[in-house]
Order: sequence, then C-alpha cells, then structure tokens
Amino acid sequence: MSLKQPPTETSTISQTASDNAFGQLIRFWRTTVGLSQAQLAASVEAAPRHISFLETGRSNPTREMVLRLAQALKLGERDIGTLLISAGFIHDPSPLNLHAEENQLLKDSLSMMLAKHDPYPALILNSIGDILLCNRSWLAMIQFAGLEDRLKQPVVNLLDFYFSEEGLRRHITNWEDLACFLLLRIKEQHLLTGNPKLAELSTWLQAYPGLPEKWAKRAKGAKSLSLYDIHYQSLEHNTSFASRTLVTGIEPERNAAIGELQLHSFLPLNTATQTFWESFSNMTVQDHPLLHEPYNLMT
Repeated sequence: MSLKQPPTETSTISQTASDNAFGQLIRFWRTTVGLSQAQLAASVEAAPRHISFLETGRSNPTREMVLRLAQALKLGERDIGTLLISAGFIHDPSPLNLHAEENQLLKDSLSMMLAKHDPYPALILNSIGDILLCNRSWLAMIQFAGLEDRLKQPVVNLLDFYFSEEGLRRHITNWEDLACFLLLRIKEQHLLTGNPKLAELSTWLQAYPGLPEKWAKRAKGAKSLSLYDIHYQSLEHNTSFASRTLVTGIEPERNAAIGELQLHSFLPLNTATQTFWESFSNMTVQDHPLLHEPYNLMT
C-alpha cells in the first residue's frame, strides 16, 4: 500500500481550491452537520439546484445569502467571518471588549505575553491605535519621559504619542519616516477592511502639522509594514536609544482581513538601548489601569 507524499511549498495548488473556497466551505459545513442539499435549501428558502450551483462555484452568493446559510448551519462568529471572506465580502465583527468577563481567558493570555516581554516595552492595541494593555517597561518608559499626564486621558492612543508635539514626537529623530510609514499602513488597512474608523484616523493624523507632502510616495519603498524603527533622543535626560517595533496581528476567536488586536513589541537595536531598558527594572512604576494584570500559573 503506497502512501501519498505530503504537499510541499513548491507543490502546485489546484485552482479549484482557491477559486471556489466558499462552495467548498458550504459543502464542508453542510456535511458536517448532516444536511442534504435539499434540506439546506429548504432552510434558506432556495432551490436545491441553487445550493448545488453555490457549492460547485457556478453561482456566486449575495451577502444576505451567505448570512442566511451561516444561520442555517448554526455557525459561530469566527466561522461566519471565514465564510464572508471566502465569498469576497468584508467581515465587520462587533467591537471587542477585552475587559468583558467572557474575554477573561484572552486577557490573561495577553497579560502573560506582555509580562514575558519585560524588560522590553510591549503593548496591545486595537485597530485604531488605542492602547488596551501595556507591560511594566512601556509604562516606565513613558513615566521616564515625563508624559504621565497623557496617560490620564479617557482613551490613550499610541499614534497620538508619536504624532503630538506634547508626546514623543519632538524626541524622535526619524519622525518623518515613522509618520509616513504609519500613514501608509493605516491607509492600506482602511482599503482592505473598509473600516470607517480607520478613515477617520487617517484624516486625524494628517491634520498634524509638519507631515511630508508626498508621504505615500515616500513610504512606498517600505519593505515591510510589520516593522518600524524609532530613534529617540532626549536632551533633557541626555538619553538616546534605537529600537525596532514588531507589529503582530492577533485574531481573538474571530476572522477579519486585519487582526482586530495588535501586539507592538519593542526590541533594542544596540547594547546602549538594551542597558537603558534593563534599568527600568529598578525604577518604581506607578500603577495604571492599562498595566496588564498579574497572572497565576495553574498548579
């Protein structure tokens, strides 16, 4: 008995698999829950032939039909999102409340992740840059910079720290490059998702003075929209550091074109920065609602 070889990265992928993902998903879930085409058709008030055409890719569904099928198949929000995206529609999940009781497991996991990043700064943001959680090192860095008052706002936004003269902007020596990069990233996310909040965010950031006029053209050559560097210099503290931030999308049990949550993890680019951040361990940090909650390992 011969066994098939597993696929490799260079394997040829069937066109049918990519061209008709929606139809294959419908067939997969229909057979999983034990429905015939006729039974599924009756549930959504359609002809069995239409269900057949949807599964084979001969017909394309409307958004309403996708949602009706998802309801008939009793799919959860994450699987509904997958189904919508496979049919070419944007999935717009309801806003995530990270502090809700049903999301405690996710919050605990994110807290553990942030704590493991110490002594390097790390943050959890939503899609428009609002800070939801931070670790001790990021809070220490902001307090060292004398920006505690900006943490008293009802909503603390990382992009405001970067773009505002009262924030970190005046100390970031490569600020123009950073601003161009962030504006391009937000623009692409808006075009991918159609999220109106990202459009508002883009307009808000472009209203800050001093932006390069051709920021999109300047950022066009960026090799990755998941990495950005910050070169920081403070004459008041005679301090400078260079860091690289890795942006990782997090999909919390749902599906979207862009991760609903983002992890921004800051990494030192030289030994001076590493030593500077390690000194935060000896710094007394005031408690703050954004600081991740302690977690306890199971025994």
